[in-house]
Amino acid sequence: MTIRTERDGHILTITVDRPEAMNALAPEMMFQLEDAFTELRDDDSLRAAIVTGAGEKAFCAGADLGRMADRDTRSNPRRLKLFSGLDVMKPVVGAINGHCLAGGLGLALLCDVRIASENATFGCMGTARGILPGAGQTVRLPHMVGLGNALWLLLSAERIPAEEALRIGLVNRVVPRGQALTAAQEWAKILASRAPLAVKATKESALRGQTLPLAEALRLEGELAAPLMTSEDAQEGIRAFNEKRTPEWKGR
Repeated sequence: MTIRTERDGHILTITVDRPEAMNALAPEMMFQLEDAFTELRDDDSLRAAIVTGAGEKAFCAGADLGRMADRDTRSNPRRLKLFSGLDVMKPVVGAINGHCLAGGLGLALLCDVRIASENATFGCMGTARGILPGAGQTVRLPHMVGLGNALWLLLSAERIPAEEALRIGLVNRVVPRGQALTAAQEWAKILASRAPLAVKATKESALRGQTLPLAEALRLEGELAAPLMTSEDAQEGIRAFNEKRTPEWKGR
C-alpha cells in the first residue's frame, strides 16, 4: 500500500498505487499523499504535478473504511492538512482512470484541471454510507459544478459517467480508455513550460478571489500582479517574444 512519486524534469507524478483494492486510501497513504503535495509546494524545481491511480479500473475509490476504525489510526497524533491547509499554488492535473468515488473525488477536486478516461465514474457516496461526504467535497464541488449539480451528487450518492461529468464541468476533457495519463502528461508539460512565478500568482488570484467580494478580489489581483512586472522572468518573457525564441525561466 503506497503512494508512488516520480519526477520527469519539472513535473512530479503522484500515483495512488493500490490497484488490488481499487486504489482505496489506507490511513498511512493519506499522509504519504500529503507529503507528496508538500514536496510539490516546497521544491522550487517542480512546476507542475499529475495525480493518477494505478491500473485502469480506478483512480481512487475513496478511504479504506475498514481501516478507519483501527486503533493506530485513531491515535495518530499527526493532523492531516491535505484537504484543508497546504495551499499548493502550482498547477495539478488529474488523470482520472476509472472509478473516482468518495474521498477519491475529494482528491480529484484538489487538482486544478481533470482529464477523464471514457470509463470513469464519479460519485460522493457519503450519504449512502451514513457519513458526510468529506475531503473537501461539500466545499469544493459547489464551486466547481454549481450548487444544484453539487447538491444532487452530494445528497443522492449517485454515480455519474465521464460524459456527464464533462457536461457539468467536473472534468475538462474525456479521452479513450487508457489515454488519461498520456493526455495529462501533455497538459502538465504545457503548464510546466509557463513562467513559474506567473503561474503561481495566477492560481492564487483565481482561488482566493472566489471567496472575496469583487472589489477585494480585484485588489488582490493587482497586488499579485505588481511584483511580477519587475521580475527577471517578465523581462525574459518580453525578450524571448521579441527575439522569437522559447523563454528560459528562472523563477525570479
